[in-house]
Amino acid sequence: MNDIQLMRQALREDMKLLRSRMTSQEVKDSSQRIADRVLELEPIRRAKTIMGFSSINNEADPWTLLVLLKDGGKTILLPRVNKARKLEAVEYTSPQKLHKGRYGILEPEGEAFPPQDIDVVLVPGLVYDARGYRLGYGAGYYDRYLTVLRRDAFKCGICYEYQVVDDIHPCGADVPVHWVVTDRSELVINWDFF
Repeated sequence: MNDIQLMRQALREDMKLLRSRMTSQEVKDSSQRIADRVLELEPIRRAKTIMGFSSINNEADPWTLLVLLKDGGKTILLPRVNKARKLEAVEYTSPQKLHKGRYGILEPEGEAFPPQDIDVVLVPGLVYDARGYRLGYGAGYYDRYLTVLRRDAFKCGICYEYQVVDDIHPCGADVPVHWVVTDRSELVINWDFF
């Protein structure tokens, strides 16, 4: 491994450790603050179709937000890893239609949703930087998926404030988000959406 790969891996491990130390109440409270901020964003208000995610390992939990958006008439999608080991979006219809997938993450049943019809993607991450680049677990699922969306699809990272650093030293395959919302602030990367 070169120095940048080692640094990126160290960042991942540091953030996993910090997140593991959060109590369930801290996760709940911080996730609610993130949800409140996301609901105020104009691209969220305008969107008809929003892809969220199922949180694991003390990630910021978007379920309250997703339920509110669904109750407000939005089509909610969740990611699923298909047999070809690629990420796809599937409409979330009910908790009964979820099952644990390959990585123990809740995934919906049903047909894959066309990526070109997605207005917003809420993107989880272990670490974000000031330019909107993220580090996930290292498999590249989101980076590959974000490239097949429409150019005007809004990509919004959500995480805790401590997960934002100055620079993750992005590599060629890394895809930045347009905005990062934390429990304490919002980081604007691209004003073209407002």
